Amino acid sequence: MRPTSALLPLGLAGSTYAAAIKSTSASCSDLWNVAPKLLSNLEVYVAQDYAAGTNFSTPYATPAYPQAVPDMPAFCRFGAYIHTSNSSKVQFEVFLPTADDWSGRFAVVGNGGDAGGVNFPDMWAPLKTYNMAVASTDTGHNGTSGDGTFALNGPETQLDFGYRAVHLTTVYSKAIVKAYYGQAQKKSYWLGCSSGGKQGLKETQMFPEDFDGVVAGAAAQWWTHLNAQTYRVNAIVNNVNSTGYLNTTDYQLIGDLVYKQCDEQDGVKDGIITNPSACQPDLQQLSCDSPGANSTSCLNAEQIVTMYRIWSDYHKETTGDFVFPGFMHGAEGLQGFSVNGSPYGPGPDFFEYQVLNKTEVGSFSANATEMDRLIDIADATDPGMTNAINPNISSFLKHGKLLTYVGLSDGLIPTGSSIWYYEQVRKALGYPADLNDSYRLFTMPGMGHCRGGPGAFNFGGPGQRQLSLGGGSTSATFDAKHDMVLAIIDWVEKGVAPDMIIGAKYVGDDMRNGTAFERPHCVYPKQATYIGGDVNSASSFRCENIA
Repeated sequence: MRPTSALLPLGLAGSTYAAAIKSTSASCSDLWNVAPKLLSNLEVYVAQDYAAGTNFSTPYATPAYPQAVPDMPAFCRFGAYIHTSNSSKVQFEVFLPTADDWSGRFAVVGNGGDAGGVNFPDMWAPLKTYNMAVASTDTGHNGTSGDGTFALNGPETQLDFGYRAVHLTTVYSKAIVKAYYGQAQKKSYWLGCSSGGKQGLKETQMFPEDFDGVVAGAAAQWWTHLNAQTYRVNAIVNNVNSTGYLNTTDYQLIGDLVYKQCDEQDGVKDGIITNPSACQPDLQQLSCDSPGANSTSCLNAEQIVTMYRIWSDYHKETTGDFVFPGFMHGAEGLQGFSVNGSPYGPGPDFFEYQVLNKTEVGSFSANATEMDRLIDIADATDPGMTNAINPNISSFLKHGKLLTYVGLSDGLIPTGSSIWYYEQVRKALGYPADLNDSYRLFTMPGMGHCRGGPGAFNFGGPGQRQLSLGGGSTSATFDAKHDMVLAIIDWVEKGVAPDMIIGAKYVGDDMRNGTAFERPHCVYPKQATYIGGDVNSASSFRCENIA
């Protein structure tokens, strides 16, 4: 399916809009009047300077990102709506550091799930830590990450969510950057995880010139199939009314056994499974039918089958065709494992409002055979053009750098999805020997979805938080070996590709408490191998190919 004419009532994408912007800078308040003269269908609602130290909050925040953002530097805030059709509009904001502080770089941060809202919290680190001008969009609607009702009777809004909001936000924000500073950015970066990872991959596929460097974590790129897996693994496989249903206590029991059996396969007992694919748990020890079984902490035969199905890849009931990867061994033991019998909202809502096109709020239900039929419809129609699975990204890779990453204990989007896309790209491009020159996938043992878990998940990626909030995702050392954003900058601007990224685990998951240990995260398919010494030091490990 090609982009529809609805993409360009604005006549901007691929245009020479930048040429119309004179090389003279504007004050922040000037943008009220300057921007609408430069950009079509624009409705400005704020152009305001903020002082350093501001605890930023705004009535324009949505339920998706309601929290205040402390410790802001001095910046100019520009916010506006882009009217994308007669029935849809996109909100976006750009935060611009002072001219003296600006690094000359521009970034856009992504969203999560179905989230409709400018991601103010994630804009902080690019602005404050990396001195970037940074933008974010509401993706064309107001709503939480788990609410897909935005798609009701809204084909144009579906397009905004699928790709249009991010692309136009990028194009418009670059125009604002040039108008404000009197010069264009020298390099542009995408920073996102989950749906934000999907958005970044979509940009490389549809608009390869938008960004020079893309950081895309735990990407939800196979939207049609991910949503099918989300629904199926909860409502069909782990149905709350079945005798095989697994609850949080059951998962903890299973997780403890999995770690007991697999933790030390890498030579270190640290609560981290370095290579979950090599872990083949035997759950018979937990069977209520085993001799001497504890009746208060055992699993019936149906529950054991359920767990193995959750770990297994999803294949169609009618044809056996592959649909989506299963979860990695060890993911089930992490807090917040998503397979709780209640499908995360984007899954059922996608099929209810975009595949079946229901026009009123309702409750989605389907059996395995019906899911096969609906997957076929979803693949054929790709509502909103949201899938980001085109593997031919050669146009982007000719000039740009793509850094993807995924937690090997991801409990929301199975880890194998990121690996699947990487392998699809390799295949589509003819298995080029030099793919690592422009595209690298990093796997993070013990990390959950985008962050969290027992692993060293603080490495300066998307979604960093202030020290006053615990410093989550912030790197322990501010250099390109430990910090993913600095790594992508060095790769794009100096040609220095990252061979590993050293992550930190903070004591109590709070940076203020100090570092418990560090681990190197390796370029797929390599893994961190213990070579001796202090197990808390990254230097005691090296990246080696998996045997």
